[in-house]
This record gives sequence, structure tokens and C-alpha cells, in this order.
Amino acid sequence: MTALDEATAPAPPLRHNRDFVLLWTGNWLQFFGSRMSTVCYPLLALQISGGSAQAVGLASAAAVLPQAVVQLPAGVLVDRWDRRAVMRWCAIGRVLVLAAVAAAMALHGLGMGLLLVLIAADVSLAIVASLAERAAVRTVVPASHLPAALSQNEARGRIAGLLGGPAGTVLFTWLRWSPFLAATLGALIAAVNLRYIRADLQAGPPERRRPLHQDLADALRWLRGQQALRAMLPVVTASTALLQVVMLGLVVVLVKEQGQPESTVGLVLGISGCGGLLGALTGRWFMDRLRLPVLLIGGLALWAVLMAAMAVSTGALLLGVLFAVMNLIGAVFGVATAVYQVTTTPHGLQGRVAALSGLVIALGSTVGASGAGKLLDAWGGRSALLVAAVGMALTALVAAAVPAVRRARIPAVSRPGPAPAG
Repeated sequence: MTALDEATAPAPPLRHNRDFVLLWTGNWLQFFGSRMSTVCYPLLALQISGGSAQAVGLASAAAVLPQAVVQLPAGVLVDRWDRRAVMRWCAIGRVLVLAAVAAAMALHGLGMGLLLVLIAADVSLAIVASLAERAAVRTVVPASHLPAALSQNEARGRIAGLLGGPAGTVLFTWLRWSPFLAATLGALIAAVNLRYIRADLQAGPPERRRPLHQDLADALRWLRGQQALRAMLPVVTASTALLQVVMLGLVVVLVKEQGQPESTVGLVLGISGCGGLLGALTGRWFMDRLRLPVLLIGGLALWAVLMAAMAVSTGALLLGVLFAVMNLIGAVFGVATAVYQVTTTPHGLQGRVAALSGLVIALGSTVGASGAGKLLDAWGGRSALLVAAVGMALTALVAAAVPAVRRARIPAVSRPGPAPAG
């Protein structure tokens, strides 16, 4: 076969892409373990403290704080260093952290102070590894397979969310330290898999070390020049904040206003999780048939309609189905926006741009959760859902009014080679 034939030959399916399979499976096991440990940290804090709700709040804060503190420096490091090495050291670090949790529990030596430090370390390492993997996917798969690869990554997260929480609580009930040991094994397999990936995951050629703020300024300067991405980021952030009203509003409507048992909330979330998984698996199908502006603006409008329907609906099953459709749309959003961000961002800026976007959206979620609590206290569950539906409809109208969003297209890109940052 000539060089021209090799260049024009269709790429093999993702399941035959050795590097992608190693990356996907290793990180799936690690992600699954992360879901198990995350759901068990508050339970562990409750046990250690003798039933203190304040301890549960501290454990939750230790898991949330790295989202604000670690994102930006992590994005810079991912763009400076070999991304394979970053993911391997993060996996090894998580092995040590999770093994320390399991060992301290087995030896009855785990106190609240040590637990908070270990939670923050675990979440911080997971954030860095996630940014490095997202940047590495574009290197290990050809451009034509990027939507499918990111769809599978989205599905991986949805499956881990569906199964990891229940599995973690079952193991925690059986042996308190067992979910953390299982998560340790997942991180260990991820570290081993990364050893056998052949692709060059170096972000770019070595450069003169610069101050952190200069590297971040490069990403901000590039982001300011991207009209569509700059316009879509606040739209996605606003919609994410409004979704917090739905998440908390469901609990208020089901438990407080309808008098349903707490287990009903788990049923609704389980049904909705199936919708999210279906959306992740069909994300590429929708992208092949609908342009990005249609997916974004139409999805926001459908969210508004579904939120209004939830406000006037009764019964856990119907609410679960409506929320499942919302999650399906959200998963398609996740795939489409990830593909757009990865394909438009230069290879050397992948980590920083993803970190900046993630930080803004995380802050939006935090503000949304805080505002949702006040809104629910003042208006009640159903009225709050109607207010959120109006807000979502306005967000869709704003997105439709921005020319850069209406013109946004996912570009066709080639597999990147090492490129300088900036």
C-alpha cells in the first residue's frame, strides 16, 4: 500500500483503536471507582463524626473546593507536560490516596482532619486527569471518529453514575473500607493501561517556563477571539444554573409537597439516568443530522417546555420520564459542546481552555444551587420550576438572538501533531 493509500484509507473502528481502548477502559474503571468513593465520603464522615451533619457538609465542601482552586493551574500543567505522564502520575497518586483511606479505616485510625485532606487530594487528582484525558482523545483518534469517541466518554460517565453510586453504598454497608479498595484497583489498572499507549501525547515541544498568569492569558486571549465559543459559554452556564432548580425542586415536589417517601427520589433519578445514557449513546446520531445551533437553541427551548410540564405533573413515574428526556438532551449537549470545544481549540491550549470553561460552568452551578434553595423556600417546588422554565426560555431566546451562535459549525480537523502552546 502506498503512502497516499494509507492516508486516504478509512480509519478502523474505535473498538480496533488500541490506544483509545486502553485509554477508555482504564479511565472507565477509574471513573467508576471515583463514583463509588464520592458517594461514600459523606457516609464515612457521618460515621466518623458520630452523626454530625456539619461533618457531612465539610466532606462535601472538601470535594467541591478543588473545582474552584485546581481547575486553572491544572489546565496550564496539562498544556505544559506530557499528558500521558500527567494521567499516569494522577492515577498513581489516586492509588496512594484511596489505599490510605482504606488502610486507615481498616486500622481504625481515620479522623475527620485526615479524611478531609484525602478527599481534597482525591478530587484534585481526578480533575487534573480528566483535563489531560480530554485533551489526549484528539490525539489518539482520527478526526472522523472524534464525535463517536466523545460520545463513548459521555456514555462512560453516565454508566458510572448509574452503577457506581449503588455499588458503592452496597459495598460500604458490607465492609466500610471495601469501596475505597475497589476504587484503588480501578486507578491502578488505569495507570497500567497508560503505560502501553503508543501515541505521542506530548502537548508540544518544551518551552521556556513562564509564569502561570501568562499561560492563562494566552488562553483568555484566544477565547476572546472566538465569538461563538465566547457566546455559548454564558448560555451553557446559565442553563446549568437553572438545572439546579430542577434537581432540588424534584426533591421538594416529591417529598415535601406530594408526601412521597425518600426512596421515590432515587427511583426518579434512576429513570432520568437511563435517559442520560441514551442521549450519550445517540449523541453522534443527532450531530450527524442536526447542526450545532439547532441542537443548542432547540434543546434549550425543549428544556423550558419540559420544566414547565414537570411543574404541573403529578406522580413519580411521569416526573422521572420528563426528567429522563431532559437528561437525554443534556447528554447530547455534552457531546456536541465537547466536540466543538476540542475541534476549535488549538492543541497546545486544550487543557487551559477546558479548565476555563469548566471553572465558569462550575461557578454557575454553585450560584444556581444557592439561588435554587432560596427560590424553593420562597415560592415552593412547583412555582420555582415554572420560574426556572421561564428563565430557560429566555436563555434560548438570547442564544437565538446571537449571530455567532446561529452560525456556529463544528469544523473538520485532522489528527494534531505536537504544536507549541499559545
